[in-house]
Amino acid sequence: MPTNTPTPINHLYFLLDRSGSMASIADDVVGGFNTFLAEQAADVDDARVTLVQFDSGDPFEVVVDAKRIARVPELTTDTYVPRGSTPLLDATGGIIEHAARRQAKRAKAAKPAEEITVVTITDGFENASRAFTRDRIRQMIAAKETDGWTFVFLSADLDGYADAGALGYDQRSVQSWETTGESFAMTMSSVSRAVSDKRRHDRQGARYDKGDFFRGVKEAEAARGVADIED
Repeated sequence: MPTNTPTPINHLYFLLDRSGSMASIADDVVGGFNTFLAEQAADVDDARVTLVQFDSGDPFEVVVDAKRIARVPELTTDTYVPRGSTPLLDATGGIIEHAARRQAKRAKAAKPAEEITVVTITDGFENASRAFTRDRIRQMIAAKETDGWTFVFLSADLDGYADAGALGYDQRSVQSWETTGESFAMTMSSVSRAVSDKRRHDRQGARYDKGDFFRGVKEAEAARGVADIED
């Protein structure tokens, strides 16, 4: 049932793979992310965005930090320049710690908690991390899911389900895509649809399963004829 509590701010944390293998679709990544921003900015201004890029040259580059979604600058080909390898674990640990620090500061200042969604976009396998292990990331994700966070994993390979599962992601919040512009655009459209649904539920104070981000509908996989992926 709806409640009289204030509408929570949805804080969307994007972790974007900037490794060299993303070069072939760099323009599509820029376009897909900017389309997502435009669609969400057209909604009620009750969301914030943090965008972090990662590669072996810089495993944690904060491009946008907690900006209201309508004020988030568009991604550009000057900002997003693929290079290096893929420190996925270090980047994931970094963004969880970054979000947790903001959460702690808000609590200390008696500000309301945000609804946190962490979306990882990658086309490759972990191959360059030094600070975090898989076990540590799995523990961190499990702890934050208990706190009500949502974790989404978008991988350009069906093996991404195994990678995500090893890190503790709920398989219902994992979606695979192909390294093509069309597939990436469809993936971001899927994310936008799911985020809009989540924001609407939160405004209404409605209960929902935060582990099922896509609500059983994964548009990029449906377009490929992918079905019945097992946990």
